[in-house]
Amino acid sequence: LIYSSLEQNNTQDPLGQTWDAYKHDPRSVASVAELYNTRKSIDHQQLGMNYERYFGEATLQFNLYAGQRSVVQYLSIPRTVASNSQRGGGVVDFDREFHGGTLRWIQPVQGVPGELTVTTGVDYDRSEDDRKGFQNFSGDQLGVKGELRRNENDIATSLDPYVQARWELGNWTFDAGLRHSTMKMEVDDRYLANGDSSGSKKYQQNNPSLSVMYAFTPELHGYVSAGKGFETPTQAEMAYAPGLAESFNFGLDPATSTQYEIGLKAKVAGNTRVNAAIFEIRTDDEIVVASSTDGRTSYQNAGKTLRRGFELGVQSDLSEHWQANLAYTRLDATYDEDFVESGATIEKGNHLPGVPGSSLFGELVWKPQDGISMGFEGQYRSKVYVEDSNEDKPAPSYAVFNWRTRFEQHVGPWTFHQLVRLDNLLDRQYVGSVIVGDSNGRYYEAAPGRSWYAGAGLEYRFE
Repeated sequence: LIYSSLEQNNTQDPLGQTWDAYKHDPRSVASVAELYNTRKSIDHQQLGMNYERYFGEATLQFNLYAGQRSVVQYLSIPRTVASNSQRGGGVVDFDREFHGGTLRWIQPVQGVPGELTVTTGVDYDRSEDDRKGFQNFSGDQLGVKGELRRNENDIATSLDPYVQARWELGNWTFDAGLRHSTMKMEVDDRYLANGDSSGSKKYQQNNPSLSVMYAFTPELHGYVSAGKGFETPTQAEMAYAPGLAESFNFGLDPATSTQYEIGLKAKVAGNTRVNAAIFEIRTDDEIVVASSTDGRTSYQNAGKTLRRGFELGVQSDLSEHWQANLAYTRLDATYDEDFVESGATIEKGNHLPGVPGSSLFGELVWKPQDGISMGFEGQYRSKVYVEDSNEDKPAPSYAVFNWRTRFEQHVGPWTFHQLVRLDNLLDRQYVGSVIVGDSNGRYYEAAPGRSWYAGAGLEYRFE
């Protein structure tokens, strides 16, 4: 049984900064953020259950979850725009109820050479939003909830049956799978002053996958894999259509992709594991930012994109008490054909914004005794482009270091743990994230300086 709850009240949103403002003072705040007191509140609760039972050689697994999420966000959309009856106002206010689950049956197959296991299952998810929008002013007072400008009920439902098979035959391992993905989005518009945006759209596709692995030796395995991908737009991505007219964005198509990967898995010197892979992902109808203005983002399909890259993972047990881990990714993510965005042509070969070309993570872990673990981490990220033309200043690369310690105690069926983290030990100033395609040029969001986190938990095991 898993339960989680989050209450986050009136978290201030400083918005992004222009590059000149960031360089002058990374802690500065856009004037419109103060003018409209931009902020966000979240109230979230979720309950889940995982269950597993054996029937002879077969295994039944299922999980269920349900929850609710309420969000109120005050944007900085100017009063002259927010008062337009064609807009949904500058205050986002929605209550979401969601639930779903997975049912899976894992069945070994007898009477065939090697070891064959077939898995069948189905995933179901449903999310319903009672979504409203209000003006972010009342009279001359700014940054308050004003008149209603949007009122609708949004329902997203997905159902994905699938079958998978794994066949271990001597030094060979074959994996194959097929998933039929279906997602339906329905909107019941109850605010008709700016027209009726009610409607529905259904997305579906069959997604196969196949991989083959060969054991050259017990310590060295090689594999190749291929598969299809299917990414439907989210409720947030469909919430706003590009342009001034306020409507749900039923024009968005799903992004479909074909993926290839070849890699090696090795165990070196008995204490070091190495995973290395090169990959390619070709995507049609990539979902990208059409515009991002004053906190509101709309999306569009951009045609073809291409991702090629290399991944390396190393895990080494240096001694009984010391362990080192390393993960590196090199990713070249580009547009693979021209497309038009806000009247401008984005050329083939431009880099996808928000995607670093290189990422590196390393850590050294010390476990002096059972129940105590201390880690020193280092993270590097290369520069990140902030918009599709790649002409504006990219967010610069950065490297930061972190430290963590975890304690764990066992008392009968109870397990207690405590965690302390110190992030950005050297108090570096850097751009931690970007707002892709911000129309005001406020792309850059300053990361926190040196910060700390402390947590504790307990666990009870039923015998």
